[in-house]
Amino acid sequence: MPVRNIVVGVDGSDAAWRALAVAIDVAFCYHGAVHACFVWPLTATEKRAGFSAAPVSPGESDGDEERLSGAVVKALRDAGAEGDFVQREGEIGSELEALASSSDAEMIVVGRSRHPTLHLGGVPRHLLGMGRRLVLVVP
Repeated sequence: MPVRNIVVGVDGSDAAWRALAVAIDVAFCYHGAVHACFVWPLTATEKRAGFSAAPVSPGESDGDEERLSGAVVKALRDAGAEGDFVQREGEIGSELEALASSSDAEMIVVGRSRHPTLHLGGVPRHLLGMGRRLVLVVP
């Protein structure tokens, strides 16, 4: 099955950079596009209260999102890969799935959890549980 559109979750972690590299490689093989996405997660308090905005909005942060965006766009450009970088806010797995749906992605690539006791993090478990498309978890 050709994979023309790939969504990859990026957050600046080592696992996310590896996931981006794998997504770029797969996209290159199939002449596809990579849609990299950083999701501003909701805090537990906001989830209970039903809010939809992150405690610090993307425009109010200290510039980390610009550095992340620049690094992702540079990685895509250096690899000669077609793609883009977007930011969303909400539940990470749900937002990655929504982006995959809107971009007709056949695959979502995410990095494995940073926590050594979690063999498979919450985001990959959420995506696998939805079962809507291929999910590749990169260690």
